Amino acid sequence: MDTDLVNKAARPFLAGLKRLILVAALAVCPVAGHAAGEPGTVQLGIVSPPDRSVLESPLVNLVVRVPSQAVDELQLFVNRRRVSLPKRDYSRYTVCFDGIELYSGANDLKVVAMKGGKKVEELHARVFYRSDLTSDASSAPDGFKRFQFHAYQTEKVCMPCHQLEFATASEGETPAASSPCYQCHKKLLSSYANVHGPAAVWSCLSCHSKRGTPKLATVKPDSKSCFGCHEDIWSSMKYGHGPTAAGSCATCHDPHASNNRYFLRVSAGDLCLGCHEEIATKAHVIVGFSNAGHPVRRTPDPYHPGREFTCISCHNPHAGSSPYFLQNYDESAPISDFCKKCHGM
Repeated sequence: MDTDLVNKAARPFLAGLKRLILVAALAVCPVAGHAAGEPGTVQLGIVSPPDRSVLESPLVNLVVRVPSQAVDELQLFVNRRRVSLPKRDYSRYTVCFDGIELYSGANDLKVVAMKGGKKVEELHARVFYRSDLTSDASSAPDGFKRFQFHAYQTEKVCMPCHQLEFATASEGETPAASSPCYQCHKKLLSSYANVHGPAAVWSCLSCHSKRGTPKLATVKPDSKSCFGCHEDIWSSMKYGHGPTAAGSCATCHDPHASNNRYFLRVSAGDLCLGCHEEIATKAHVIVGFSNAGHPVRRTPDPYHPGREFTCISCHNPHAGSSPYFLQNYDESAPISDFCKKCHGM
């Protein structure tokens, strides 16, 4: 038999056999790299919030997947600012941190995994805190999607430690220890000076529907929930301010808690000028001898000691009997009558 002919015929078979052996070897011993789990690679994962998320709350819960004993510390940076994190048990597969404060607009969350004082992994999640109060935060970049935490795919990661079934939860006042919301949202109470009544007694389901779609959704417009407790005295007025007329109470008021009076999301002066920014660029109402207009903020209120004089000192932010929502002013009277309330003329 021609030996060269046999060898020539066997070459394709041997080449195929070598490829098969190589594939089998790679399956047993993966190529080094992040996906393969090379020693020293932690394979950290940010479960929540996911990358390119749009959020509508200034506080977010950070949920991180960490292989057991792979790290002994996590560091968090929000837009390069270091955020102090409480100690956690890193022997668990998942760790969480509640009440991470976001900036209005774009936020880069950087999570750094440490072991023995050395960095072993780093991950980023880009999120967008959307707000109607400033033009640069009202529209998220392309490719970003609204994120709702309370959906099965996200909740199932947390279910081993957290009770996330709300069907039997009370719709009235609930002791913090027995509230299914407390463990993840306790900073709603501890981080702010003023807490809204339902949140203060963990009556979360008085506003959030346990049968809502998506889960724990609130009724829209906001006024349908708010006017259940707060009397609607605005709809009868001749002129309505945009957010009030649309029933969008939560545009200006935080329904949970705030450091500002009336649970405003930001101080009254900054709140108004966020939408009416042209007022801050020119003299307001009248130009005086100093070439300055009427003050709109950062001036003491002469009739309310200890308070700042702001837009709402003259304007009712909800509605009014005049086109400019002047406080307790009927447009049938001369405008000078309104000014005389403060200025002797």
